[in-house]
Amino acid sequence: MADAVSRLRSAGERVTPARYAVLRVVDAADLADEHLTAEQIGARVAEVEPSVHRATVYRTLTSLAETGVLSHVHLGGSATVYHLAEPPVNHHGHHGHVQCHVCGRVLDVPPDTFDGVARRLLDELGFVLDTGHAALLGTCADCR
Repeated sequence: MADAVSRLRSAGERVTPARYAVLRVVDAADLADEHLTAEQIGARVAEVEPSVHRATVYRTLTSLAETGVLSHVHLGGSATVYHLAEPPVNHHGHHGHVQCHVCGRVLDVPPDTFDGVARRLLDELGFVLDTGHAALLGTCADCR
């Protein structure tokens, strides 16, 4: 979380109580390997910082995503989840996500997982795949 606060300040942004509360909630969720929606983040922020209005949480999520401090991922069923943005580890960029369409579980996958597909799409269609922005759907090992 210290890195997120540092990146926020480096971008010339203030660390308001609302931003700090959102970052605390998202950081705790990341550590627990959870992927939270805006609604879930709002509920948890209300527990740790009751003075922060739900609408402020939504604006804060947008602002933190725009500054690159948070990332969001679109899941099947139109849900969007948030997590702390990570600096790219290598040329592959950020990790990807897969989601079980049976139980809804979201799994993080290493950045290079989709390299073959991305290369083929680029070579054959000129299409650049953004693997960090949406989860691929399938069936997890537990639900198979």
